Amino acid sequence: MTKRDQYSFILNVLLPTIEREGLTIKTHGSGKLTLSPEDPSVTCFIQDMRQRLTSALLRPAPPSSPYGV
Repeated sequence: MTKRDQYSFILNVLLPTIEREGLTIKTHGSGKLTLSPEDPSVTCFIQDMRQRLTSALLRPAPPSSPYGV
């Protein structure tokens, strides 16, 4: 999956899911934190991510390497 594919997936799949269901952060030893979709921090996170990813996707893709890398 290319970086552009990853950005598109986050923008079109993950962010709408977070808007509907909220955001849960899990750790291996300290438990988890669940924030509702209406929480201002979740709203700000979604807005910021949407802006950053949209800007990144609007930039032209770098040309492919002639070396296949």
